[in-house]
Amino acid sequence: MSLLGKTRDGVRAYDPTARPVLVVEDDAGLRAYLATILEGQGYRVVAAGSGEEALRLLGGEQAMLAVLDIGLPGMDGFAVAEHLAPDVPVLVVTGDPLKAKMKGFGRERFAVIGKPVTPDQIEAALQALV
Repeated sequence: MSLLGKTRDGVRAYDPTARPVLVVEDDAGLRAYLATILEGQGYRVVAAGSGEEALRLLGGEQAMLAVLDIGLPGMDGFAVAEHLAPDVPVLVVTGDPLKAKMKGFGRERFAVIGKPVTPDQIEAALQALV
């Protein structure tokens, strides 16, 4: 689900009513970096430092995409994914990509990127997932 399509310069038009992209990362700097990349592409972002906080901030809303770290305090990224609808694609950004790939997420659409990440890696993963 895109927001409002593309404008003539190729940038997505921001739609505050669109389903959010959920970013869950316990490193505040990386969380802000990921949110900035996604917001720069026109996505509405809900960002949290823990799985519990993420689910609280989402409230009754359903995310259009989840960007998750797996090594979170308390509820890990795998548990967060279990609370999301099965059709929500998951992009895992982790320091342990092999673990994420081996365990999987039981989802048709998921991708894994190892830390550190670049904006180009995020863009390529988004194009494959959304």
